[in-house]
Order: sequence, then structure tokens, then C-alpha cells
Amino acid sequence: MIIGIKHAILHILDANSGVTVYSDSELDVSDAGINNFITKHIDKICESAGLRKGEFNSGSGFLYHMKEYLERDEDERDLKSLSLFAAEKIYEGISSAENTESCDVIVCDCTINETPVIAVLKCDNKTGYTHQVLQEDGEIKNNLINHYSILPSTSQRISECAFVNQTDFSVKYCGKKRKIDGESIDLIADLLLDGVFDLSPREAINTVNKIAKKVTEENGGDSIETSARMKQYIVENIEDNAFEYIEPEKIAETVFDGRPAMKDEFIEKIKDAAVPEQVEVTNYVTKKMTSNIKITTDIGVELSFPAEYYRDSDYIEIINNDDGTISIKINNINELKNK
Repeated sequence: MIIGIKHAILHILDANSGVTVYSDSELDVSDAGINNFITKHIDKICESAGLRKGEFNSGSGFLYHMKEYLERDEDERDLKSLSLFAAEKIYEGISSAENTESCDVIVCDCTINETPVIAVLKCDNKTGYTHQVLQEDGEIKNNLINHYSILPSTSQRISECAFVNQTDFSVKYCGKKRKIDGESIDLIADLLLDGVFDLSPREAINTVNKIAKKVTEENGGDSIETSARMKQYIVENIEDNAFEYIEPEKIAETVFDGRPAMKDEFIEKIKDAAVPEQVEVTNYVTKKMTSNIKITTDIGVELSFPAEYYRDSDYIEIINNDDGTISIKINNINELKNK
């Protein structure tokens, strides 16, 4: 991923003490340390399967300030107004929440793989220890002290952020809900951006899995077989590079083939759960859907095997015994390894 930082500004928000420090000047993005900190955080989060896609509501204040920023000639652009709006909205949320917090907010004008983007990164402050050097009576004393404003390291993933395409104003964001004035509110989606968003690929694929399992079990079916069919369908299509998106309704046709009532119930439930018609195939989705089937038994034995082995008697046999118990037979093993 190629990331270029054009402009960036940082504001300090401490809802615990009620102190805000809004910057009048932008960060020096030519400084290698500053540039590296921002680009590494963007690189770590901007293609995450946890990002939701969406669009602004027509009255979004963020959209208004962003358009105002972009109307200026590129060499006359100043992030101060847009970033102040963002910082004030975020502070409004964290200062009104049941659990107050402190954070730094970085707003930057950047390119991500040549796409111009406005990025907002909410960097939560953490408490940590640092050293302090004291000099007393001509002697040096090294001490440990608490530091209350440590930013996330570049190895950590920021949990709340937004990326807005400067060309079409499409939005990707990651956020979390908190109690504000008795309501459950998403700080980034509801307060900062004021938009409408789909489930993220991670949320969507997990929801599809849960609904498929629930529909199968409630109708007396085999949830392991449902999972195996789903994984096998995805694996085959991913390997053939057949699509960049998963369509849950097409999954239903394969998984519930020959069971129209279950298929219709599954489709109805995924619509009720607001699962998008197309779920982007991300690394998380690929890993989730190509992983092995895992079975846990009530006697503590766990099995993990490729989805295509299920119901294939050359490898796995599920035997229903006369006494109501179940036996699992594994065939064609050449070698056992102790891991």
C-alpha cells in the first residue's frame, strides 16, 4: 500500500480533566517520525475487514466542512476548520459519555494508493510508565513515573477512525458504541460523520454464518453440514477467482439446495439483519471461510478437518449408533503426528 501525507493536524482532547488543546498549526509531515507514525496507522486499519462502507446524510456537518476545504486551491488549503469541527464533535461525544476518556485526534489529507482521502484517526490515550531524571544535591537520580497521555504504538490497531474519498465522498469507518445521555451512540458514525452505513465484511460474514446455523438447527438439520457446504462453495469460487464479492442469496441456493423453506427463511433473516447484498471478499473473509471445520465433542475430543471431507466416507464417517450416541471414524490416515 502506498500512502502519501499532504497535510495533518493534531488536537488534544481530555474529557477526564475537561481540557482541550486545539492546534493552530499543522504537523510537519516532512518529519520522518511524524510521517511514519501516521502512515503506519493508516496502513494497519484502512483495509481492515472491520471497516463499514456508507454514505453521508444530506445534512452532514462533516461533509459541509470537507467540501468547503476542497473548494480552495490545493496550495491554499488549511485543515484547521475541518479538523476543529471533527475534534469538537468527538469531544462532545466523549465528554457526554458515561465513561469519559482522553484521546488525540489526527485529521489528515492524504493519498492511499493514489486515491485522495481525508482521514480521521482517534488515538486513545493510555497510561504507561516512563523514566524521569532528577538531580538532587549534585547527584543524579533516575525515577519511574506514570505518563497519562501515551498514544497507540504503530503495532496497535486504532479502533475508531474514518476515511472519506475526496472524489465521490464515499466513506469507510470503524467505530464503537457508547452510552451518551442514556442512548447507545456510535461516536464516529452518528456524531462525527452523520451517515448511513452497511455492516462491515467481518460483521456480515459472521452474521451470515450465525443465521445459517440457527436456521438449520431450528429446522432439525445438520449445522456442521451447512457450514461445510458454505465453506466449500466459497473455497471453490475464491480459488477460481470467480468473484470479489460474496452474495448471501447465492450462498443460500447452494447451502439450502433442495430445502426451499429453509432457503426462504435464511434469506428473510439476512435481510432483517441488514446484511448487504454483496459482501466484499477481504483477507478476513477468505481466512474465515476457507478455514477448517471444527467439531468439539462432549467428551473433550476436538477435530479439525477440511470442509470437503465432511460426508466423504473416504475420509470422515459420522455414525449414529443404536444407543443414541455418535461415533466418528477417520479413514485413510498414513501418519499420526503429536503436536
